[in-house]
Amino acid sequence: MKKWISLIVLLSFAGILFADSNTEILYLSGMGSDTPVNWDFKISGGRRANQWSTIPVPSNYELQGFGNYNYGLDKHPANEIGFYRHTFVVSKSWKNKRIFIVFEGSMTDTEVKINGRLAGPVHQGGFYRFQYDITRLIEPDVSNLLEVKVNNISADSTVTFAERRADYWVFGGIYRPVYLKAVPQEYIDWTAIDARANGQFGMDVYLGFIKKANLVQAQIRRPDGTPLDEPFCAAIPKRQRKVTLRTHVHGQKNWTAETPNLYTVDINLLHGNQIIHTIRKRFGFRTFEVVDGKGLFLNGKRIILKGCSRHSFWPTSGRALNRNRCRDDILTIKKMNMNAVRMSHYPPDSYFLDLCDELGLYVLDELGGWHRPAYDTAVGKKLLAEMVMRDVNHPSIIFWDNGNEGGWNTDLDPVFSLYDPQNRRVLHPGAVYDSVNARHYPVYNQLVNRLEEKNILLPTEILHGLYDGGLGSGMDDYWHLLWDKPRFGGMFFWVFADEGVVRTDSNCTIDTDGNHAPDGILGPFHEKEASFFTIKEIWSPVYIESDSSLPAKFDGRIQVENRYDFTNLNRCQFEWRLVHFPNPAQTEVEPTVLWRGTFIGPNLPPHKKGFLQIPLPATWRQADGLFLTAYDPNHKRLFTWRWKWTTPRQLRERFFSNEENIHRPDLEKTRFSLLASAAGFTFSFDRHTGLLNQVKIGTHLLPFGKGPVLVTSDSGRFTQSGSPKIRIRKRNRSLNLDVLNRADFDTLQWTLYGSGWLKLHYAFTLHDSVKFLGISFNFPENHLNEMTWLGKGPYRVWKNRLKGQTISVWHNVYKKFQAGKGWDYPEFAGYYADFNWVLFKTEDGPFCIATDNDSLYFRVSSQKDGIGARHTKMTWPPGTVSFLNAIPPIGTKFHPPEELGPQGEPFIANGTYSGSLYFYFGLPPAKN
Repeated sequence: MKKWISLIVLLSFAGILFADSNTEILYLSGMGSDTPVNWDFKISGGRRANQWSTIPVPSNYELQGFGNYNYGLDKHPANEIGFYRHTFVVSKSWKNKRIFIVFEGSMTDTEVKINGRLAGPVHQGGFYRFQYDITRLIEPDVSNLLEVKVNNISADSTVTFAERRADYWVFGGIYRPVYLKAVPQEYIDWTAIDARANGQFGMDVYLGFIKKANLVQAQIRRPDGTPLDEPFCAAIPKRQRKVTLRTHVHGQKNWTAETPNLYTVDINLLHGNQIIHTIRKRFGFRTFEVVDGKGLFLNGKRIILKGCSRHSFWPTSGRALNRNRCRDDILTIKKMNMNAVRMSHYPPDSYFLDLCDELGLYVLDELGGWHRPAYDTAVGKKLLAEMVMRDVNHPSIIFWDNGNEGGWNTDLDPVFSLYDPQNRRVLHPGAVYDSVNARHYPVYNQLVNRLEEKNILLPTEILHGLYDGGLGSGMDDYWHLLWDKPRFGGMFFWVFADEGVVRTDSNCTIDTDGNHAPDGILGPFHEKEASFFTIKEIWSPVYIESDSSLPAKFDGRIQVENRYDFTNLNRCQFEWRLVHFPNPAQTEVEPTVLWRGTFIGPNLPPHKKGFLQIPLPATWRQADGLFLTAYDPNHKRLFTWRWKWTTPRQLRERFFSNEENIHRPDLEKTRFSLLASAAGFTFSFDRHTGLLNQVKIGTHLLPFGKGPVLVTSDSGRFTQSGSPKIRIRKRNRSLNLDVLNRADFDTLQWTLYGSGWLKLHYAFTLHDSVKFLGISFNFPENHLNEMTWLGKGPYRVWKNRLKGQTISVWHNVYKKFQAGKGWDYPEFAGYYADFNWVLFKTEDGPFCIATDNDSLYFRVSSQKDGIGARHTKMTWPPGTVSFLNAIPPIGTKFHPPEELGPQGEPFIANGTYSGSLYFYFGLPPAKN
């Protein structure tokens, strides 16, 4: 052995490497959907059937105008065959090479011919890399003909059921790259690496057609190419195609999702001192362990997985993707402060896993399978081997998934370890297996009970999204219950993005197959829904409880929790801003920054609590609020928290004064109305109920009114007893109308000021369980154009999805679309928290409403529910514009909100509720 090591060191320094020893690649298709190559093509049925044309490869043919679209739940799926032809030329330099044709993914049964001869048996399975040795079938330096026949329905019924009878879009054709691979006659086939956090390195090297080669040598290198340690080697046993190499290095930097340190290993196949073949593989040093009864551990430290399931999908290309698209997906996942992703329900593109290694994301890699029946054992073993052999060296992969929700063949469970020297744990998503509870969609009380079990709790699907329900809704309750508990391993949302396909057969409309596929945190083109920001805040590794207001004696000290697994908070940076909020009379909506600064986080280890000390100036209370942004060690923004200490009343008094106009309002009585006027405004009140009926600005009617109406889940409980009456009180600069003897309101008082401002003060008493509670007014919704408001935004909230939205001045334009049929986020219709003031711009002119009250919601408009919404139906009070003390929660696809935790339960009204609103029907004048 010493002799061999001396030889290797000599070769290393001499740089002996023959030019033809490396693997050579020739792409026949594009490398991704963004660089396709046209091949000849025809389809057996559906659109453009039996007509030879051309098609870009890779692609799914449905998106290119061929065949029929099918969702996996369709009762009568199309059975189509795609025929491909392509000619290619290989260099004369490949004459003595062994040549393979490689398909990264072809849906589903694929027959390959070269120059009219079969390359090998039909490959069954649409999500896996496969290859044929075509050395004897091709001629160098001349045109060779490639013919491919792809049946979208497999002849193996278990393949069809595992891959195409499922709750997702199913497509056809060659949708991942195709290329030729040339290697020497004796070659390195594939490798399986086990690199541990303690520096131990093991590698199984699988060889092909070995006759003369007698040694395998390896050298581990740093990212800059310099050797990490001495080279090492192993002799090739006779008649063996596997060689195991081992070494122990020192000084390596280990891989985690927070620190994705990567290395390469150069592997040489030698005959004496001649290098026959060289390949390079990338890997990371890390040790992942499932410690039964305790949790998940990486490099000796416990980790919690925070992730979502992800389909390989894009609306205009189906499953055909590219490296940039995969990078965008990973960066978007990480922007939500997630550290994990589950492949659903098949292995992804190889470059997706490459990028998870580079960017830092834990991966659950999944063998195909959706409910029963699963792959049978024969085809399952073959496809499992193809998946693991391709993916085994990725440090990002910490689990293998054997199918999904019953779509597993238990005979395959022990097969994973045959190809994986790391012996990663196998999961059965949707079930308890091997001491891991991965059951799907537990309700809140079930989670409480499961915390008492000894199994590690790791729901691989939880909080099933649908339209605006699920995902962020209920998440705060779930995470508070689970995250710091023993034996909790993490959880995965369903799902990353709505799977909406652009239908080339239907005017390019987006189709989600009704309520089957609009399940995402993002829209089809990755439009951000409100839940994106809820998840981003709750899963921020720098965790600050934003629900609590700043203390009265605030001195710049804010409690913080380090929820990183490996990173000290002193590697993070913070930026603070003291701001002054604009008023409705100003055209600028951005708050004015009065003071700003940055500071480095405290020395706070992972999973510990401490304090941030913001170096505020002595005059900080002259500002209205504080904005605080946390940045990770790579200066990526984690979240921005915002607090306001100026009260709604202080803000309102700053831009509106009752003393601005000393003219006395006028009052005119008619048979049915009281007409109060001031500063060119006339307000018509019903003489019997005291409700505001309409507003006139000069002679122009602004159709706001029909209120206030008390709105609760059951407003019919209030019946009039006696006859309401109105008491009129005239003052020098104002006019009061007190509405007495109403059954619904304890107090209902209007005050008109000479400036034209109209005040409403109201109070009511209720003891009941309600979904919403407050008052409403009417305004024609189709007259609304836009709104600007000071409150939390820019997205709407639900009772069980309050986080993610922060206090500032926001702007939103009117939009009207049905859930699941539009994705122009943020929606206009909705509930908005911490209301201070709102300025509406309408077809009839602007009007402004402000309040003196803290913690008031305002609601505007309503939205049509998506198809089959059920538990995600949106609850709206009567009217168009509402001011509420309580708002409703929303459920998930499978569960009503009350099953998702305390925040999903109805509001318990118990006492008297009061509020003051100020109206100005025009653009409010700036205060002098």
